[in-house]
Formats: sequence, structure tokens, C-alpha cells
Amino acid sequence: MLEKYKKILEKEIAGIIHFSDVFTENNIDFDSELTVTFRNFGKLSDLRYPIGTNNKKADYGANLLNDLLAEQKRILTILEKNSGKKINLETLEKNVIAILNQADRNSITTKDNKNGNNFHLAITDNNLIIFAVPLNLLETLETRNKILALYEIPNELLKTTDGTKEQFRSSIISTTRFTPEILKPIFEYKDTEELLKSKEKNTHPKLIPEQKILAKYAFTDKFGNIRFFVKNNKQFKKNIVNVNFGDKIKLEIGDKKIEVFYVESLKDIPNGEIGIYQNISDLNIGNDGYWEVIKKSENCNFETETAETILKKLNPNFKNEEIKIYI
Repeated sequence: MLEKYKKILEKEIAGIIHFSDVFTENNIDFDSELTVTFRNFGKLSDLRYPIGTNNKKADYGANLLNDLLAEQKRILTILEKNSGKKINLETLEKNVIAILNQADRNSITTKDNKNGNNFHLAITDNNLIIFAVPLNLLETLETRNKILALYEIPNELLKTTDGTKEQFRSSIISTTRFTPEILKPIFEYKDTEELLKSKEKNTHPKLIPEQKILAKYAFTDKFGNIRFFVKNNKQFKKNIVNVNFGDKIKLEIGDKKIEVFYVESLKDIPNGEIGIYQNISDLNIGNDGYWEVIKKSENCNFETETAETILKKLNPNFKNEEIKIYI
């Protein structure tokens, strides 16, 4: 293991965030909860969010945490520059750990007497530590070239429980950070540049799947607003380069189409209408990121016809379809 990753694993923790199918489902909007905590430099504690059968929530949650760590650094730089004072931030001085868990036991994952798929440990460019099973829960981070190190955690080598029989491995898996000798390295890069060179040379291990289609569904918030991930914004916008903000464009989901307002932010959408815009936080961080599909309501807390219900009527399978925009 590279020395830099040994040192990361040795740090104290600020909090462990679980995204798991073992918790009872509820309607908590973890995007809002985590965002207000991180952006306000609030106190982090261990948090638990159910994903039910929708493992896209875990994928989105891990990417959200990594982005929020970067966002804290951005805000910290501004505040320290303006105040001339050093601000100590626990989440940047200690580890934030995410556990992504959907550990099905079926004929495939228990073949040859296995106790489900092995967990993997990933470390990102913002030093977020992630314990994940299965590996497709890391799809967005891998697509964005954010994962700099990946290690397999063999069930039979777990020190704190019998990994060949333990039903609830996610309840104890993070203790693996204290036994790095059992980790099986898949890849380790000193920085993002080295990762990108490996991908260019086609020498990077392809265990984690990357997003194949240009744009697809990622998350629904409390108000039924839809967020989808675009892996190349320039390519996604190529059909609307001559469109002005405020104009209507066509949103295509699968083979279904609907007209929406193309705007810069929520405030620019006419009341009662549905609009689309690039996520404000992603505008300056690269050529990928999230887009929003939102219905602007007079009172969003009592809205029954949301962006989600509209898209579901348009295409019941919208969460699994490719998303396109054009004139």
C-alpha cells in the first residue's frame, strides 16, 4: 500500500455515513441533510440512509459526499482569505467514511460457498474512504475519475468477524481500516494525472463499471425534483448551442418527448411549468456533472404533480432510459 493511503487510513474519523438496504425505507432527503451540514461547517455524526431496492441512491450519495468535501475546501479558502484567520475543519482533518451496501445473497454471489461478493475499499481524490459492495455502486465516481485507490477485502481474511458466515458484514466492515495488511490492492495512483494516463494507455483495471450512456437518472429529492448525471456536458448540449435561456427545448427520455424551459436556475422557470438547468454547484468543476429537471410550484410542499410524476407518466421507465435535449 502506498504510504499516502496508509496515512489516510490511520487518521481519526469525523463520521461514518451508511447508504444501505438493511435500513427501513423512509423519505429522508439525504442530499439536503448532508449539504446543509457540510456547507455550514456543521458537526458530522454517524448517519444511516436506506436505499431500499434503488442502489442508485448509494452511487449518488458517495459522489455527493466527495463533492461536498471539495465544496468545503472551496468555501474555506474564501472565508480564510476574507477573515485572515485560520479555520479548523474536522471533516478535512479527519476521515469521512461512506459505507455503500447492497449485499445480495443469491445463486451468483454465493457460488462455490462464497458469503456474498467481497467488499472493496476505495479512496477518492478528496480522501473520502468508501467501503462498497457491489462495485457498481461506485459507477459515478469511476466515471468522473475520482477513485485513486481500490482494494479488495477478502471475506475469509476479516479479523473482527467470521467473514465466511457473517450475515451483517456492513455493520463491522469499516474496522478493516485498522488491518490494512489484509487488503488486496487492485490499483493505486499517486494522483489524478497518473490515473488518467493509465486509462489512456488502457492499463487501468476495469472492475468498476463506468456510465455507458451520456446522461441518465441519478436522484429524486423531497419535492420530486429530478437530478441526472451527464458525463460530457459539451456533447450533451451540442443540439442546443443556439438556444437562449428562457426558450423552450425538447427533453427526450427513451422514445418519449416533452417540452421544457431551458433556464439558468429555478427562479427563471415560470410558475406551474417544468424547466431544466445545469446544477449550479457543478458549473465550474469540469465537463461533467448534474442537471436538474424541476417543476416550479406556488407551494412546493403541497405539490402533487411534480417533475417526477410528470416524467413517470411520460415514460414509466424513465429512471433507466437515456436522456437527451434538443431544439
